[in-house]
Amino acid sequence: MQRGQIYRVGSCWLLRYREKVLVNGKPVMRQVAKKLATYSDEYRTEKSVRPLAEAILAPINAGTARPTSTETVEAFLQTYLAHCRETLRQSTAKGYADIFKMVQPHLNGARLRNFRTSDADRLLRAVAETKPLAHTTLCNVKSFLSGAFRYAKRSDLLADNPVRDAAIPRGNPAGETHAYTMTEIQAMLAVLDEPARTVVLVAGLTGLRISEIKGLRWEDFRDGELYVQRGVVNGHVSEAKTLASNAPVPMLDIVADALTDHKARNLGDGFIFHARNGNPLRLENVLRRDMLPEFKKAGITWHGWHAFRRGLATNLYALGAPDKTVQAILRHANVSTTMAYYVKPVASETHAAMKKLERAFKTAGRRTA
Repeated sequence: MQRGQIYRVGSCWLLRYREKVLVNGKPVMRQVAKKLATYSDEYRTEKSVRPLAEAILAPINAGTARPTSTETVEAFLQTYLAHCRETLRQSTAKGYADIFKMVQPHLNGARLRNFRTSDADRLLRAVAETKPLAHTTLCNVKSFLSGAFRYAKRSDLLADNPVRDAAIPRGNPAGETHAYTMTEIQAMLAVLDEPARTVVLVAGLTGLRISEIKGLRWEDFRDGELYVQRGVVNGHVSEAKTLASNAPVPMLDIVADALTDHKARNLGDGFIFHARNGNPLRLENVLRRDMLPEFKKAGITWHGWHAFRRGLATNLYALGAPDKTVQAILRHANVSTTMAYYVKPVASETHAAMKKLERAFKTAGRRTA
């Protein structure tokens, strides 16, 4: 049973006692000191502050106190990143590592056990003030930190998640994204040789992510559909991004015919798009070596692989496909994601909609005349 040592330093009453702390994940008894109160008329003697000390010591003496961590936030986040590399997709773990590099210079030796919501606020503001960042990037920083502290809570290192209620600083608006039109895709197909041509056809008319295209195997090509089972990032094969992603995608005849011709030119087993050694083809090399030079000569602007996915969503919606249908084809878990980030407004469609409104408004006016 501990009573601790109460003593005064200047105007502060302090309690020295022993408690279990976590060092490298293992509980160790350490001597610590904690402020009880400021010397005042209410707290003039050791007896007056003894109840404050007993409140601190009660859970320790009862054996109900959990070990607290002496780790720095920086060291803990590095441990969390190692956990992410073992449990998450490689692309996700890499994204978290990039965010950690943004956060690391501003941690300043902060201790995990002492980290509060106000500290999370200051940390997010410091990241935002370093250089101009999009608001979505700052949201991702908070999401990474909150996920890390949830992991700390599940590991009994903390009782609460201090990042959850932190405020996200206002960042810059996200840059406008592009969706390839059918005309742009046709122009690309006209200047490309194989296998780049078939890759672009698959990307433009199935909406698969580039990692999913790299991961396609011939057994996934059947019954008029492509069965998405895996993705490839930096040569590393992993499962599909989400459970919703792991679903068949309908194929147009033009895509099926192109893949059949591609199969006749290649091994006919293993990965559909493969290197000479049979491994997934590095499409970033195909882009740099075979595609970008041709696009430059033809005056075609490259907006990235994901613009094919946004293009499919936008083109389908403009042709009258219901939003839930577009969501199913893109395999999003929520239709709100499809409509907010993938279906882009098309100028001709918005003008046509406004013309319809004008005609309806004039008709309504004649009825009331």
